[in-house]
Amino acid sequence: MGGIAWRQERLGLVENKNLVFVEAAHFSYDGTVTLKLSDKRELKLAAEIWAGLGQPKDIALTDEQQELLEKEDCYTKIRNKTLSFLATREHSAFELRRKLQQRFYKSSAFDASALVERCLLEMQEHDFQSDERFTIRFVESKLANNPNGPYKILQDLQNRGISREMSEKILHKLTNQELWLKKALKCLERLHKKGKEQTPAVLNQKLYQRGFSWETIEVALAEYQNFIKNMESGDFKTQPETFTTENP
Repeated sequence: MGGIAWRQERLGLVENKNLVFVEAAHFSYDGTVTLKLSDKRELKLAAEIWAGLGQPKDIALTDEQQELLEKEDCYTKIRNKTLSFLATREHSAFELRRKLQQRFYKSSAFDASALVERCLLEMQEHDFQSDERFTIRFVESKLANNPNGPYKILQDLQNRGISREMSEKILHKLTNQELWLKKALKCLERLHKKGKEQTPAVLNQKLYQRGFSWETIEVALAEYQNFIKNMESGDFKTQPETFTTENP
């Protein structure tokens, strides 16, 4: 009698709310498997994880197995969301970690921090995510679209979790002093076009706030004063060399 009862329980023929079975497993082309459990849960995880458990269909899952499946389902969600972030643009690891924290840390039934770190490591190992590549793209974008100085760009990168060492290395590779002077002159040109007269001290402060070095500011202001002087005297020969600058 005991043997019959055991076989009935194993096959799921005996109703027991404390036992959970995998009723169906559907494999997908992306290497995942969707499990339908007897308690109506539906979990999606890597097929290799399911295979590593021996694919225990119609056998009651232990608490440890259920916890593993739940965590792997959460990991799959984290991984898919990370890939969707990276599909839109390059992200630093810091940015991804912050976004994933906002989405998963409070909604998960368990601590998802280890799963997030595991996912970031996987992204880096497959070169889906790279802080160096992110930094290059970020600097290139700033150079093309914003007349900001190097210190403002360095601060922006620091806010995105990029080390000072990496930031300075890439800035040095992609820029030079002549470029920063052109950027500072571009800022002064925009201020000049507003038609509001501003003192050198105010212009100095505005350039400093935009992240230019004191050396660049000094040269740029000298160029600016020279332009104003020539404009007032009616001599515009130097205008193309100073205030007609293009973004690099």
